[in-house]
Amino acid sequence: MVVPTNIKDLQNKSRDLRARRVDNLTYVVESTTNPTAHHVVTVRFNREERQIEAQCTCAWAEHRGIACSHVLAALEYMASLKDRTLSFWIEEDAARRQKHRLFHLSGKNTKDGIWITSRSA
Repeated sequence: MVVPTNIKDLQNKSRDLRARRVDNLTYVVESTTNPTAHHVVTVRFNREERQIEAQCTCAWAEHRGIACSHVLAALEYMASLKDRTLSFWIEEDAARRQKHRLFHLSGKNTKDGIWITSRSA
């Protein structure tokens, strides 16, 4: 799996994307490269372990990348429904220093990923 190194840039980019819920696990997020295209994001939670597994249909994800801007946008949308806002982190220590709810985002069948903090909006 490939973890992005420019997570704060992706976080900012994701905030400009529109997402909508299709069902309990699936979200559709607009594409920035093609205004008529959309990407499908699937999100699964393991609440006990605070683990999130997400997949997207974009080119980055197809090449084993995790945490694309579409996934981040879907997660931000989900958080907004609960009056929460998210921040994304490459390093666990940096995320833990925030002293907010902490989650780990990974791709399918991998432990590689990024860290997410959640706080009241």
